[in-house]
Amino acid sequence: MPITVAIDTRHMSLRIESQTLGPFATNTFLVIDDATKHCLVVDAPPEGAAFLPIINERGLVLEALLLTHGHWDHIADARAFADAGARIYAHKADADCYAHPERYAPFYRAALPWLTEADFQAVEIAHWVKGGDKMILLGREFEVRHVPGHCPGNVLFYCAAEKLAFPGDAIFAGSVGRSDLPGGSWPVLLKSIREQIYTLPEDVVLLPGHGGETTVGQEIQTNPYARPA
Repeated sequence: MPITVAIDTRHMSLRIESQTLGPFATNTFLVIDDATKHCLVVDAPPEGAAFLPIINERGLVLEALLLTHGHWDHIADARAFADAGARIYAHKADADCYAHPERYAPFYRAALPWLTEADFQAVEIAHWVKGGDKMILLGREFEVRHVPGHCPGNVLFYCAAEKLAFPGDAIFAGSVGRSDLPGGSWPVLLKSIREQIYTLPEDVVLLPGHGGETTVGQEIQTNPYARPA
């Protein structure tokens, strides 16, 4: 079983644990409300279903799986969460990635030739989200911010009450997501970061799809790829 790493959440009432999984070192996050024993998961990379026995052993109630975008390294195990009864949230701009991941298999097999058809399982999205949507999860309001540029359907899930956001692959600690993949665009990505991420309060913690945590303020001040306008 992969190692579970605790995120520093001293300023939050939620507890967050992370695992870095799969050939692209993709982060997946288990977000827990200890008071209610409810939880949600953000992204489902290969081996991400390892969180399911952890959830069961602890007697947690899985409310949802939030998918930040449709790239295979973030959705490979999403089917397992759907089968476990999780409500799945994602943006419709990446609908083809979710419904037909096999169409993108040649790209991944070029780098990972051992992948098989079984590694590319379609997942049905129960709840399509769009920018500006707000939903109640774990008894808290989560806002959806659409941050395309890395891919058309990348979204950020923001919980203002916890000063916490999951930006997917739009931005990383000291870096940004690739914009040279199908559907990507550097001008669009930069616009998304400036208008949808840098407009969050500077003390909001960002937990991105790869690498370590950071804050909005830290990236505004030091990110060499995405300077404020």
